[in-house]
Amino acid sequence: MSDAAAVTTIVHRPFGGLHGYRVVSDRASRAVVHAFALTDLAAVAAAGLLRGGCAYVLLGGGQAYIGESGRPLRRLGEHAADPTKGFARDAFVVGGCDGAAFEKNLGLDFQFRLTQDAVEARQVAVVKGASPVRPDLPAADRSTHDRIYADAVRLLHDAGCGIFTPVAAPDPGHVPVEPPAPETNASDGTDPADSGPMSIGVSSLPMDGESFELRYCQVWARGYRSCGRFVVAAGSEVRTATNGSVDALTRRRREELFRAHVLAEIPGVGDRRRLMVAVAFATESIAAKIVCGAHSAPPWTPLRDRAVVLAA
Repeated sequence: MSDAAAVTTIVHRPFGGLHGYRVVSDRASRAVVHAFALTDLAAVAAAGLLRGGCAYVLLGGGQAYIGESGRPLRRLGEHAADPTKGFARDAFVVGGCDGAAFEKNLGLDFQFRLTQDAVEARQVAVVKGASPVRPDLPAADRSTHDRIYADAVRLLHDAGCGIFTPVAAPDPGHVPVEPPAPETNASDGTDPADSGPMSIGVSSLPMDGESFELRYCQVWARGYRSCGRFVVAAGSEVRTATNGSVDALTRRRREELFRAHVLAEIPGVGDRRRLMVAVAFATESIAAKIVCGAHSAPPWTPLRDRAVVLAA
């Protein structure tokens, strides 16, 4: 039997139904998590349930932004209108329960801790403005924050934001084998177009227009369109870890890629491998999922010319 104490999480849906805005709490904790799609921000504001100081996470497309504010509705509204936060689909706001509002130092401390944990977990790419600084706190306040923070991370996980739990990198020599499954499944959100063939080690193919790049969790990859397919170029990186939300098709394709012995170790780096050959995919979408090991991978963006400056 585990020595860990049992816990209770309460999920309240103010708007009813099975989806949408939810308030996740534990009566033994000071922390409360409000979780909702950014498109529902106006309705959440009208409900009047989101007030006071907080820390928050904006999540989507394999990226996360973590902040803090004393006026969360206004701040989230600014983010929703900011093109640089266009990746964000969901908001997770950590605030205080009734009668125990978050003071400024608690929000700042949580912003620092959540950012640090998300970076170390490497499940998503953390988008930063200025790097958060941990506030200088008395020892008594810090120990209190420790207890509240542990509850908050658990409630975030229960609300659907599990990006703070590290994912162990797999043994490079071991490729997990799963039972066969249908190529596509409408219930898991797999695009039928992704089920086209994957060709490993294709020879040089003509480039149809510009090149593209993809960045995710320190992974960098280059690709281009060719003859109706999308080619990930040799030299690109492939993430070793696979997110738990990845569909069966993407898992099988990644296993095939690792078994083909076309991924080289990068000296001093354990979380990604170097692709030694070009690989052609049916769509840009499946190429991104396989490179990132993620069900919701960021889009490929045009690769711009970069100036290289050599200093004597």
